Amino acid sequence: MKRTTLFCVMLSALLCFSCGGKRKSYDEMGSNGLTTRTENLQANLRTFVNKGVLVGQQYGTLEGIGWRGDSVGRSDIQSICDDSPACSGYELCGIEQGQKLNADSIAFTAIRQDALRLFRRGGLLLMTWTMPDYRGDDRLFETWTTRLADYLASLQDDYGIKAPVVLLLCPQDGRSWYTRLSPEDYKLLLEKTISRLKDLEVSNALYGCSWTRLDDKQRVESSLPDGIDVLNLSLLQSRGTSPLSLSDFNRHLSALMELAQSHNLAPGLTTGIEGLPSPDYFSGTLLSVIRQHRLSYILFGPNRGEFRDGHFYVPYPGCDNRLIDDFVKFYNDDATIFLNGLNGLYLKK
Repeated sequence: MKRTTLFCVMLSALLCFSCGGKRKSYDEMGSNGLTTRTENLQANLRTFVNKGVLVGQQYGTLEGIGWRGDSVGRSDIQSICDDSPACSGYELCGIEQGQKLNADSIAFTAIRQDALRLFRRGGLLLMTWTMPDYRGDDRLFETWTTRLADYLASLQDDYGIKAPVVLLLCPQDGRSWYTRLSPEDYKLLLEKTISRLKDLEVSNALYGCSWTRLDDKQRVESSLPDGIDVLNLSLLQSRGTSPLSLSDFNRHLSALMELAQSHNLAPGLTTGIEGLPSPDYFSGTLLSVIRQHRLSYILFGPNRGEFRDGHFYVPYPGCDNRLIDDFVKFYNDDATIFLNGLNGLYLKK
């Protein structure tokens, strides 16, 4: 009787652990508190520029024109060139408050599923946390960062292997509360956040900064925290604006490359013009830019909504054939890397 009771207790404990317990990661750990795959990504982001630029899209396999929430990795890019984005971007704002949907009304469970699917196929995960104003409340800050850390830790497969991510903290978007901070205070905020996430043993994240303007080099340099690996420039343009000229593009990218090289950071670009008013935007302007500047990745803005809304940054089935032909030229160029051509991002070279 005692043995039967003991067996039942042990079995119940195991079932409780397996159902509700936090899964342990069986990743091999490196020497600096990161998983080896994350360490390898840290090195490879800087060396892949010699092979070409990784091309992806915000929520590229989660939504597109006329569809949303696909469960099999569908994408508008896949539909027009038979290949998938090499990287995807995701916003994490909302996770800190325990919400089920992020700031773009996409479920965090769907983001996790999509991110793990892309990781298993060898793609790059780019995540952004637009931190709400915690108004100096350190207890609230600790709660928020704990929830963020828990979500990052949950990005692991059935074998306990964590998906490495690039986490762009508090992007300088010109609207958020932290954009009004001095360079010194902004730097302290980022360093405080990175330190807190490290204390919480986040082992699968590299950190980066994102800016919409790099004209004031001294201000940007004064704002760059220690412990980052990526510098992202965002040149997203909304519908109805004139496309950036080639000279303007090169001016912005030259500033990005100069800052990235002087601080040994991997340079990334978030870009695109909503509605694609120019029929040679990809094969003309963008190809010229990436041949001149060695970027680690390009992330296009999201495609979302219905056909009539015009909210798209890459072509989709049924749009103007000139736009599709132009993107296919961009895809076929040796300077661009999509998922089928991406190998070894998480392997040691």
